[in-house]
Amino acid sequence: MKLKIILFSLLFCGVFSGVSAQDYSELDKILLRNKADCASNEGLVLECSNYLLESSIDAIESDQNHMKALQFVMRWMEATPDYSFVLDESMELASGPNPSLLGILLSSMAKYALENKTDDADDVKFNAFMTFIGYCEDPAHNVDQTREIKELIKAKNENSLKEYLKINRNVIITRL
Repeated sequence: MKLKIILFSLLFCGVFSGVSAQDYSELDKILLRNKADCASNEGLVLECSNYLLESSIDAIESDQNHMKALQFVMRWMEATPDYSFVLDESMELASGPNPSLLGILLSSMAKYALENKTDDADDVKFNAFMTFIGYCEDPAHNVDQTREIKELIKAKNENSLKEYLKINRNVIITRL
């Protein structure tokens, strides 16, 4: 009887660990040639963005699966005609010496744009930074709290993030 319980437990664990494991090794084979290709892969882009935003920065920097997911999000962002993403100096400043943090910011942008079906650059930027800051604040993500990250957190906490990011227009603000 104990053997049956042990075997059942092992089988159960094996099945559910396989279900939760993500395999993005084939993403580079997905073509994003036109509007239809980009639109049909929006769900996958959102899945990859969520996967990255749930992972520690260490995993993103060292794991090929995470790298493939990030590369796919970036390829989609570049190819999609339905959304435009504005990159500026604030994003480079926020990521500082860690290019993986720029990937987190880009994933945050894609996630917000897709979930809210918006192409408003200021709205996407502000809300992507809100998600990015939340990611950086979470100790489970192991993000080095650089001076720039601390300034972003301070600006968010003081409700001056729009001014800090030089967002001039009045936009609808959604906190994630």
